[in-house]
Amino acid sequence: MQSMAVPGRIPWDISTMTRRATDAREIEFAQLFDEFSAPIHNYVLRMVGDPDRAADITQDTFIKAYRKLDTVNEATSTRSWLYRIATNTAIDDMRRRRMVSPMGDDAPAFANRPDPRPGPEAQVMAATLDERVQRALMKLRPNHRQCLLLSDLDDMGAQQIGEVMGLSYAAVRTLLCRARGEMRRALSAEGFAR
Repeated sequence: MQSMAVPGRIPWDISTMTRRATDAREIEFAQLFDEFSAPIHNYVLRMVGDPDRAADITQDTFIKAYRKLDTVNEATSTRSWLYRIATNTAIDDMRRRRMVSPMGDDAPAFANRPDPRPGPEAQVMAATLDERVQRALMKLRPNHRQCLLLSDLDDMGAQQIGEVMGLSYAAVRTLLCRARGEMRRALSAEGFAR
């Protein structure tokens, strides 16, 4: 489309305006990704307990966020919005994986391969504090795990957690109390003294 000259006005054309809008969107998304990609990945990793799945879920989260970037406004908390997308994506992944059952045992076909399990030194190293905490965390119900992670790992208040989880302030406070109790019991089972 040709630029149109109107007396007393700056000439414009649609392609320039579209390109500027697209560039602004790309810059906004790049800033969003730079600020939140690591925290979202850490959150999702704690939710699912598998680095590969966490990377995939994080990628899916940002793809969904990019597609819906125009729905974010000043009234919406960008952080809560992103965590909600990550939460829903992680929950969808966990549901999908429950429905998929592993195929037959491949042991006979791979009998000549070395044992993939860690050796004695690695097993001793695997007994670290962080791994015991992660095991205890994975024993929690998903909504308890999510609430604890948002509160303690991502430093969100009850109001923001409510926005992410779709719960009221009071419901978040109750859920957080129950989650902490469940976590204490899980840590006790992992050998942590009270």
